[in-house]
Amino acid sequence: MPSVFKVEGAIAEQYHGCGYALAAVTGGEIIALVYLRDVLEEFDDEDAESVQAVINDERLGPTVRYLSGLGEVFVGMCSCYEFVEL
Repeated sequence: MPSVFKVEGAIAEQYHGCGYALAAVTGGEIIALVYLRDVLEEFDDEDAESVQAVINDERLGPTVRYLSGLGEVFVGMCSCYEFVEL
């Protein structure tokens, strides 16, 4: 069963609606949230298959390294102020 994390508190300002994102999680809480569309301009949140296609994109490397320095990195979907791990 996928993990579900609330997007609340200080991290809520990083929430920009529904979309695929990377999240750094520590102690069961999101510490940082980055939408894939903010890193990869051509990314289409409407195309679920595009997530698999871009997950190994080298342009995500710096973002993943940054997030991994903050906590465990998850790939998932944001919606309704929640992040659901894929």
